[in-house]
Amino acid sequence: MIKLFSVKQKQKENSANGRPINKQSAGELRVQKDISELNLAKTTSISFPNGKDKLLDFEITIRPDEGFYQGGIFIFSFQISQVYPHEAPKVKCKTKVYHPNIDLEGNVCLNILREDWKPVLSVNSIIYGLQYLFLDPNPDDPLNHDAAQVLRDNPRQFEQNVRRSMAGGYVGGHHFPRCI
Repeated sequence: MIKLFSVKQKQKENSANGRPINKQSAGELRVQKDISELNLAKTTSISFPNGKDKLLDFEITIRPDEGFYQGGIFIFSFQISQVYPHEAPKVKCKTKVYHPNIDLEGNVCLNILREDWKPVLSVNSIIYGLQYLFLDPNPDDPLNHDAAQVLRDNPRQFEQNVRRSMAGGYVGGHHFPRCI
């Protein structure tokens, strides 16, 4: 479980120091709850590059331990709006990856980040979805059409392309930084 400052503790500290009390938005309160309830697998971690006070911007690192992407390290940035959970978080893959459901700019094709988002879903739901993308890439709903075509037509070639890209090589004329 991840422990962050509670709202009341933060307000108490601010008032004791003579600082104005900043009210948290409903989105910030919900994110705080979601993060405190995270149940991360051993292959997943969370970090706050802008400090733990900036709950609406954080990164998730996924290190798959099975499948095509085993041994890779993939970082996703999460940007959450003040109206969360009524709007899905913006999630980008910061690691350039050869994947049918992640394009070369880091956009992620995950249905719960688009049309299937519902306020009852949480950050944990998204993390599970991202982990699943590495265990079972979906060539039927691609953002990277070339990778999807190779996965459909020649899974052995797809696996070789994934390994080459994760090792810091070229695939389809694109260079991929090493992520193993």
